[in-house]
Amino acid sequence: MKVRYALIALLTLSFWGCDDNTAGLGLGIFPENDQTIKGQLTTFDVTTKSMPTGRIYAKTSTGYVGKYTDEIFGTYEAGFLASLNCPDGLTFPGVYKENALNSQGRATNVMLGKDAAASDLADVSLIKDDNGNVIGNIHTVELYLWYENYFGDSLTACRLSVYELDHKLDQKGKYYTNIDPKEFLDINKAPLGSKVYTAVDYSLKDSIRNTDSYVPYVHLELKDSKETVGGEILKAARAAVLADGTSTFNFEKFSDAFPGVYVKSDYGDGTILYVFQVQMNVVYKCYAVDETTGEKLKKSNSSADSTYYGYRTFASTREVIQANQLKNDEDAIKERINQKTCTYIKSPAGIFTEATLPVSEIYEKLQADSLNAVKLVFSNYNQDGEMKFGMDVPSTVMLIREKYKDSFFENNELTDNITSFLTSHSSVTNQYTFSNISTLISDCIQDEDWKNAKQAFAEGKTITLQVPTNELDDNGDVVMEEKIVSNIEEWEKYSNWNKVVLIPVTVTYDTSTSSSGSANVISVRHDLKPGYVRLKGGVIGEELGNNNEPLYPEYRLKLEIVSTNFGNN
Repeated sequence: MKVRYALIALLTLSFWGCDDNTAGLGLGIFPENDQTIKGQLTTFDVTTKSMPTGRIYAKTSTGYVGKYTDEIFGTYEAGFLASLNCPDGLTFPGVYKENALNSQGRATNVMLGKDAAASDLADVSLIKDDNGNVIGNIHTVELYLWYENYFGDSLTACRLSVYELDHKLDQKGKYYTNIDPKEFLDINKAPLGSKVYTAVDYSLKDSIRNTDSYVPYVHLELKDSKETVGGEILKAARAAVLADGTSTFNFEKFSDAFPGVYVKSDYGDGTILYVFQVQMNVVYKCYAVDETTGEKLKKSNSSADSTYYGYRTFASTREVIQANQLKNDEDAIKERINQKTCTYIKSPAGIFTEATLPVSEIYEKLQADSLNAVKLVFSNYNQDGEMKFGMDVPSTVMLIREKYKDSFFENNELTDNITSFLTSHSSVTNQYTFSNISTLISDCIQDEDWKNAKQAFAEGKTITLQVPTNELDDNGDVVMEEKIVSNIEEWEKYSNWNKVVLIPVTVTYDTSTSSSGSANVISVRHDLKPGYVRLKGGVIGEELGNNNEPLYPEYRLKLEIVSTNFGNN
């Protein structure tokens, strides 16, 4: 008996390279006594279609900005809103009075005040509190948009503008790719600053750009906003200092003074920057002082005071919200979705591929069997290599039951190899291969919705379903339509019970490994980089002839199942 089990396992592994997910349907019971074991390979048809993603949940630490027009998918635009973080207890240097000694008699950094020489104050603005007292100075406010990667042309001249938000982003809120900046600021007001740039800054020497430590950036100096931005932050920080010199300044108080930024592309077509951090420096002017006496130092061979510039940094981090606004050409997206002889995956927030699994048919034919492996393969057509800056094929995709596709990302879940699976694209075979989704089939069969639907129809009831269309409303949501169904066949056709979705994702791994030797997944998020792939299949595969047989079977995918029967009926 044990030899037979081993042969079955070896056969399965030789065809599929099975993973650990070999749970059966749970519908048969292994006999204690020996009986004939029947192993078999059964193939079922799977139909697919393209579906609009609508708005998607876009929690990410990357901000996308730019514009790109593609001949297949039209124009794609990206911008983002970001909160900036503030270390708890942050303080600014005090204002110089008689010296720079603190209560412990130690010299500290100190700002220029109203008693400084006019020449030293020429490039700063003195900041006063609500009582008219000078509390410091601001030289300038500067922004750095740091990016490691970009999509498109490195030489296209582009321009971006940065606006200050009027209202804070809710740090516990859920933001989607259809976020409207008008809810957070008056978009018609003047920006804090604008900057023309190219993705590769050829104004820098090659010797600088080619160093290992160089990170590309877009730099904006906000001289005209130093009082309204830097001054308000300084006043808020001063107001948070307690009598004992400690500070209660934190993110909440900082964001009251400066709610955040909106970064918008307003010129140029051909480049998308992947901004991994927004950094704002509030720059002020200080005296150089003697470390012992706290007295101001003089410039060499001069009676003038020696000064220097200092700054405090506020940056976007993973702990605070960064929300991307992404816009696709809806007409071009719809045109691709309406193609019947293929399906698409288009990121970001464009098109997913939906597959309908023949779960009911599997149940009828194999309910007495144990499923050893269930293999599903999505094959793609070769991309057009003539496009100068063509989008890459998404490297990693997730297959997930459609009913869970939104809650998975909103709840920051990880793939469980039951309702959701990950795989990578093979450039050798041009395929996404899911070697064993037997647990997903089992999960569908055990789904209470299916059982309840069958019970309702047995009692002569009808069920109203909300069915997605290929249209989007003004908010970017998929338009739903009602379908009243009166039998299980209609329910299975229109419900999402037996449907899975192929979604491009980015996966983050930690540095440790699991007991199996593979890296541990710590994050799965929507892939918001431009990318696409055209897959074999298409809605034409659903069309049936008079004999109820598919008119175009070549447009159906194959679900291959290795199962074992132990003589059960």
